[in-house]
Amino acid sequence: NFGRTLGEGSYSTVLAATDRQTLKEYAIKVLDKRHIIKEKKVKYVNIERDTLNRLTEHPGVVRLYYTFQDERSLYFVLDLCAGGELLGVLKRLGRMEMEGARFYGSQILDSVAYMHSRGVIHRDLKPENVLLDGGMHVKITDFGTAKLLADPQKASNGTPDAGDGVPSGDPLGDAEHDRAVSFVGTAEYVSPELLRDKTACRASDLWAFGCIVYQLLAGRPPFKAANEYLTFQKILGLEYTFPDGFPDVARDLVERLLVLEPERRMTVENVKAHPFFEGVQWGSGLWRQKAPRLKSYEPPPREPIKLNGVNNGGAAAGAAAAMGLPRQSSGGMGQSGQQQGQGQTAQQQTRPQLRGVTELPPPSQLDIDWSPVLTHPNERILKLGNLVVFSGPPTSGSPNGGSQPGTPSEKPKFTRFFSGSTTKKRERLVLITSAGRLVIAAAGGNDKKAKGEVNLLTGGANWKSYVDSKGLTAWQLDTKDKHFTFEDPRATTSDPAGSKFSTQEWLDSVSQAKELALSQQHNGQYGSYTNDLDHSGVSSPADSIGGDAAMPMERHNLRQTLRKNTGDEEPLKGRKRFSKRHSKSGLAAVF
Repeated sequence: NFGRTLGEGSYSTVLAATDRQTLKEYAIKVLDKRHIIKEKKVKYVNIERDTLNRLTEHPGVVRLYYTFQDERSLYFVLDLCAGGELLGVLKRLGRMEMEGARFYGSQILDSVAYMHSRGVIHRDLKPENVLLDGGMHVKITDFGTAKLLADPQKASNGTPDAGDGVPSGDPLGDAEHDRAVSFVGTAEYVSPELLRDKTACRASDLWAFGCIVYQLLAGRPPFKAANEYLTFQKILGLEYTFPDGFPDVARDLVERLLVLEPERRMTVENVKAHPFFEGVQWGSGLWRQKAPRLKSYEPPPREPIKLNGVNNGGAAAGAAAAMGLPRQSSGGMGQSGQQQGQGQTAQQQTRPQLRGVTELPPPSQLDIDWSPVLTHPNERILKLGNLVVFSGPPTSGSPNGGSQPGTPSEKPKFTRFFSGSTTKKRERLVLITSAGRLVIAAAGGNDKKAKGEVNLLTGGANWKSYVDSKGLTAWQLDTKDKHFTFEDPRATTSDPAGSKFSTQEWLDSVSQAKELALSQQHNGQYGSYTNDLDHSGVSSPADSIGGDAAMPMERHNLRQTLRKNTGDEEPLKGRKRFSKRHSKSGLAAVF
């Protein structure tokens, strides 16, 4: 019996299913034959099947029980991983404590060691491809881009193998000799040798493992930039930093794994012997352990600020010194001094210190590419990505009315016969800029042209998040004369936390854009176009529906907020090009 949808890929859908006889639950991966043939994915489907058939003796790898097919689809019956993706756990926690990072790092490493011992290089290790079963233990999945080498087990038994026939003793002896035109894997975790030489080896998986250990403890990948090209440049330049509170022993491990030359990278056995994994029981005992309770990392409390060696007034004195206010004496102040201090305090409160957000970085390559759209002085892209956009007239759910979020207002009778559709749903490329603009452009094209924009500084502009009927989080933006809703095209019901995290990122960027534009306007940098605005109607994020109260002082650097969500562009393109007009004959022969 087929049940709920667990996830969707570029050419497959994963469903929960129950065996009618044993009542055991499985995950069934359903692959569309026509789409696989059309997109030339037959090779990857066969690689995944052959790899899973080889990796059947380890608890850290998703097990393939059996396969079957019908006229339209292929079916892979796999382990059901009720805990979801490791990435979803990281999104909920932010940064993981050392105990959890050590436990999950050791299980991932043990699984990688087993794969390498069977002549398999994964080549796409990342938190999305690490699943968690019902006991919150690791299951590695997604072997569609794996590299199959000679199986040492079969070689020792004298059994011929379908691999490349490369011996597995040397971690570099298995480097690929086929030079692919494009890399395999994910930009943030791809190894430098794959970018530089178009080759991958066992050490390439250890580079990705180092990135995962970093992300477990930092809450983000070590290499992240506005687009794939800039991310690759950071990888080749080894440009990454450790956040505050990153454990020293983990830092030493990551630095020994993220080494540009694969021959100088730590081997699996070296990693197991590293002090980071001190006390870990390797082997079958590791998988019998109960998973630790997952906790977010909490940095140690800061020591109170001391002035002239004396802790007088604690944080209040430090804050007063930082704001340039006169320090109160221990014996108190006179009435005039109190009035002066109160007047200065009130002045500080009415004029917030915005110097921290007015410093714009130099234009990136992404800003240069989109220069036809960035028409305002010193304008930068804060966030860029694909979203499913609904647009229509103002709804009654906005300040101008009162229906549910994302629901257009009731249309007059016969409107559909005499006018075009008032509500449109399209996948668009959305840009948030430092000039307080939300720009909507065509998705998937090379034309750098805006199809529409919303000025976040105009009166009546407000935004907020909402949860739809499927439990997924999206966000809406209302102006005086238009209503927009924005949904993440990658959101799935199996990971509702992912849509919540993505939505919050967009709302944070919108709030940051407005704050930044207001501060630039205050400094006169955007005077050429802000004079046309109705300043009396400008609402701050604190008093609007979707605005956050105030920008946190410890926000990420503006450069780090430049991003482009390109992960699913290719699958979406493939889905749009799919045609039902194909012959039904000859499909089974390919598989």
